[in-house]
Amino acid sequence: MAKIQIKNTLLKRNNIKQNLKECRQENFLLENGEEIQRGCGLLGLYRTDFGWRCLYCGNYLYKNKLPLDALWFHFRIGREYWRISVSQDRIFINGVPVSGLPDSLPRKFISDLSEPRPPKWFPYFVAYEGQQFNKYLEKYWNV
Repeated sequence: MAKIQIKNTLLKRNNIKQNLKECRQENFLLENGEEIQRGCGLLGLYRTDFGWRCLYCGNYLYKNKLPLDALWFHFRIGREYWRISVSQDRIFINGVPVSGLPDSLPRKFISDLSEPRPPKWFPYFVAYEGQQFNKYLEKYWNV
């Protein structure tokens, strides 16, 4: 029986190496004051259907215009672990500082997070700002 050989395709195939992007490092302060880093600084970002993902550290960089199915997948997975807090006039989601206000998903839509396909309200949630989305909800969903 022959041995299994694992080869580093990155070194063997130059065209793959040229298609990778640098995973830039970003440092920011968490709500508890701890400084953390996102990104590893290595040439490891590869193209996916939602943007770029790093081979080394798993960092994501999203496209500006994602396919709705890919956006829904990341949205619903991310929402499983959400914890929103406000400290010193800054908003944090799971301890990570965010710009702007966190979205307000009505309680009646939380059960939709278990669905594999995006629900009817999701494209409007993505496209509309807070007040616009609330008007849409009042008009079509009686929320």
